[in-house]
Amino acid sequence: MKYKYLIFDVDGTLLNFNTAYSCAQQTVAKSLGIDFSGEFIRIDEELSWKLWDEFGLSHVEDETVQENYHKLYDAYLRKHFASVAQAFGVKANIDTVLQAYYAALASSHEWMEPDTLDIYRALSEPHKMIIATNGIGQIQRSRLQDFLPMTAGLFISEEIGCIKPSKGFFTRILDRVQCIPDECLMIGDSLSTDIAGAKKAGIPTCWYNFKQKPVCGDLPADYCISVIKELISFA
Repeated sequence: MKYKYLIFDVDGTLLNFNTAYSCAQQTVAKSLGIDFSGEFIRIDEELSWKLWDEFGLSHVEDETVQENYHKLYDAYLRKHFASVAQAFGVKANIDTVLQAYYAALASSHEWMEPDTLDIYRALSEPHKMIIATNGIGQIQRSRLQDFLPMTAGLFISEEIGCIKPSKGFFTRILDRVQCIPDECLMIGDSLSTDIAGAKKAGIPTCWYNFKQKPVCGDLPADYCISVIKELISFA
């Protein structure tokens, strides 16, 4: 066993966020009284990306965004839903739509791979398992119920007051778990948040390249895997 602690990202690593978002899209359409169609999906996603950039949420390396992330995220969602309603000419109670959206996300917990939970359970025998995620506490806790019995520590950005990729997010993990960086391995799908943030704190990293994206230049992580069971051979 090379690492004592394995730190896992959630969305795109343990859980499939695409499935969760699709479920939430359908719920938002129903809440707004709009048919869930290809046209709805197109407009919803166009507005989502446009407003995500408008609110600066694609620039998580920016310290101002990091400090205000959850306020910005809430404001982004509210404007997003209001803009979708306006695009379809319907009236909306934004608080109601927002709560429906959160409830839909909380109910979705599809694993990234069919054996994700089995591998996580197997790895929990020789390692201490940590989960580190950006997100809303109540939602992420609900989605992670399958994993929590094997998990020694759960760190959610809303609850600890900072987000990945800030160095502070990862130093909080090290301080609370009372370990040193070299004892840990961060596993995540995002080079900009999971890998970059952990590297700032001196934590070894493993890029979960599930989509097998090409890499230009040197690999930014210490390891790269495309299926989660590969962790067993070196972690």
